[in-house]
Amino acid sequence: MSAKSCLSDRLSSFSVGSILLVLGALVGVFSLITLPFIGLIVGTPLVISACFLIVASRRAECPLQ
Repeated sequence: MSAKSCLSDRLSSFSVGSILLVLGALVGVFSLITLPFIGLIVGTPLVISACFLIVASRRAECPLQ
C-alpha cells in the first residue's frame, strides 16, 4: 500500500494520539493536586496509548497492515 493511500489513517492516528496526550497530561497534573493514586491509574494508560498512536502514525508502512 502506498504512503498516500494511508494518509488519512496517519492523520487520524496522529490527531487522536495528540488529543489523548493532552488529556493524559491534564489528568496527570490534576491527579498530582487531588487524588494522586487514582489519577495516575487513569492518566498512565492515556499517555501510553497516545505515544503508541503517535509512533504508529510515523511508521513507513500503513499501521493497519
